Amino acid sequence: RLSLVGSEMCIRDSYSIGRIVNQLNKLKLRENTLILFTGDNGTDEPVVSMMDNIAVEGGKGSTTDNGTHVPLIVNWKGVIKQKQYSKSLVDFSDFFPTFCKVAGVNIDSDLDLDGVSFYPDLIGKEGRKKEWIYTWYNRDGGSNPREQSQEWVRDENYKLYVGNRFYNIVKDPKEKNPINQRDMSLKERKIYISFREALRSYISFRRE
Repeated sequence: RLSLVGSEMCIRDSYSIGRIVNQLNKLKLRENTLILFTGDNGTDEPVVSMMDNIAVEGGKGSTTDNGTHVPLIVNWKGVIKQKQYSKSLVDFSDFFPTFCKVAGVNIDSDLDLDGVSFYPDLIGKEGRKKEWIYTWYNRDGGSNPREQSQEWVRDENYKLYVGNRFYNIVKDPKEKNPINQRDMSLKERKIYISFREALRSYISFRRE
């Protein structure tokens, strides 16, 4: 039944996106419209998906990759080449500067933004560099004092939570074995210190 539900959702999504694309074509706006498709969390726990011939268990509501790492599909006819693939770090804070770049809107340099435009990735240019992603997560949005919040900083390979849990998320995607400080390599130690400073920069934004 779960696989059937998943199939129905995919069919429904495909149908809805098709309606949008058809309407853009009808209005002759297709080549002047950037289309983005993404999700806000992983699939539910009982669902198992396939990615690059690897089975991926759903992790909705969890803070591991199978709960937070989602697809981002971007299409802009005549501008973005087909069949491109990027491993760049992207989160929702990057959407605003990307949209501004696409629209030709200059961002006030005084604005302290976390986001970094991923427009260069879309058009196949190098130069974009986002060293890490910061995330604050609470299942109830912080409204329930009994629900503990989670905060972390990560890059493509490592992840550090508030509380000093540090993981190699490539070797340990389910985050079962935190790396002890005395076992860190020199490279890992430098990453750990960088992430720790990044987390500290958000102290003033945390709820008491």
